[in-house]
Amino acid sequence: MKREIIAVISLALLLMAPLFAKSPNIKPSYGDWEMTGSRLYQNDLEAGMAKANLPLKQQGTMVYNFTLKYVDGIQDGMGGVGIHVFVDKPAAGKAYGEGNSFLLWLNYDENPASSSIPAGLSAQIYKSSSYTNMKLVQAVSLKSIEPLIARYLDKELPVKLEIDSKTGRGKVYNPFNETEAYTFSLGKDFPKSGNYVSLRTNSLGVSFGY
Repeated sequence: MKREIIAVISLALLLMAPLFAKSPNIKPSYGDWEMTGSRLYQNDLEAGMAKANLPLKQQGTMVYNFTLKYVDGIQDGMGGVGIHVFVDKPAAGKAYGEGNSFLLWLNYDENPASSSIPAGLSAQIYKSSSYTNMKLVQAVSLKSIEPLIARYLDKELPVKLEIDSKTGRGKVYNPFNETEAYTFSLGKDFPKSGNYVSLRTNSLGVSFGY
């Protein structure tokens, strides 16, 4: 039987300052991205589709491991942050979608324009099919944990995602209890592979690290 290959991705290896500065390894496509110390910051609070693209072959069972830290921008009642996985070819500039990919998204919106988006904090999954088209796959309200998240806004929160590219099934680990994980599905359009991951924010200042 063919052994399953598990690729563990430490984004810290991709976010090191020597790689970022004037390097093709991290390619910001929109927003104000800069490396400070060992963390990558997106500083433009008005950029609605800020993205930075990282070349990364993805196949088999993938584990995406990094930390997030809130910086600024939630005062207007909205903001979001997430990661596109299994990206075939990222957009070179500002774009709504990100080629063929999936977006795992943490969103805060006190007054969402669509009834399919829960008010307050929510977790969302989108399927991108081009640079202009994305479809909502799932949205889950996280309003019940808003008080807990608020207490940790000034802390680095660990993010660990595990996704099987053959089935689209995945797990996201509880940042407050690493022994707990919640399952999700990206849909039925699998198996998949990818050449890039893309870090993304919406009207929010955040930093990424490990």
